[in-house]
Amino acid sequence: MDVQQLVSEFLASEHGSQATQALTAQGISGDDAQQMLSQATQAAHESVQEQGGEGGGLMGDHAGKSFLAGFAAGLVRGDGFFKSIEDGGAGMLTGRVAESLAGRMGIDPATASTVAAAATPYIVAFLKEKFA
Repeated sequence: MDVQQLVSEFLASEHGSQATQALTAQGISGDDAQQMLSQATQAAHESVQEQGGEGGGLMGDHAGKSFLAGFAAGLVRGDGFFKSIEDGGAGMLTGRVAESLAGRMGIDPATASTVAAAATPYIVAFLKEKFA
């Protein structure tokens, strides 16, 4: 699927609307939220396609740490091994989105991480529905 079509479908979906609301609730303007979500969806698509970033290996530096954090959090919550792997994967994707937002949009890493944490669950839910 063409990435621009995927971005358009996400932004027009209920998940996209909820992600926009989550970002505007954090004080981000509607236009900036749409631009960030567009970039975040592109980054998620690239990550799913296993197109790694430069210098960070397959997962990327921040994403690798995010996988481990998500995996460990799942284990601590008692989610079990396989659910914890899924939590780690979501953490990894959040990390990839944060790296992309910071690198491509020039926003500071802390803001990028906050935006990624707010947006990625909606993107993941959309992708699960779309490709399930």
